[in-house]
Amino acid sequence: MTVLLMPYHAGLVVPDMRAAIRDLESRLGHTFNEPTRLTVHEVEDRLGGTTGPLEMLVAYTRDRPFRMEVIECQGRGIYSPAQAGLHHLGVWEPDPVARLKWLETAGDPVDAVFRQPDGTISVIYARSAAVPAHRIEYVNEAQRERLERWFDTGVLS
Repeated sequence: MTVLLMPYHAGLVVPDMRAAIRDLESRLGHTFNEPTRLTVHEVEDRLGGTTGPLEMLVAYTRDRPFRMEVIECQGRGIYSPAQAGLHHLGVWEPDPVARLKWLETAGDPVDAVFRQPDGTISVIYARSAAVPAHRIEYVNEAQRERLERWFDTGVLS
């Protein structure tokens, strides 16, 4: 599946959200929105071996074009303390169903799949079989306008 996808953010998983934001703002000069607590309808967390809703604490920089995302550590799976550090590069994915099928057919490790209430795939976390330490977050492009508004304003609607 050859489609040019350019990363629009880097995601970090951290043990202390406020400390990480203070550090990144002072070191790199970015401006972060206030952390947002959100609930994902269903996460098939293949690292943790669980499926169900997930509450998470997330903050994004307002800076464009490349953003930083900070996610607070939790649990045993995709956001566990074992995953702390540079976690992923995020790209907009125009066809997440085809992407998931392609990843699984290629034998790439799929770490998690996030789904909306109607079953639509919103996010896929996957690594390359050839470069297993490199994780990509494929974000359903249908969410782009709403998510970019959140990144710009700090208000998720």
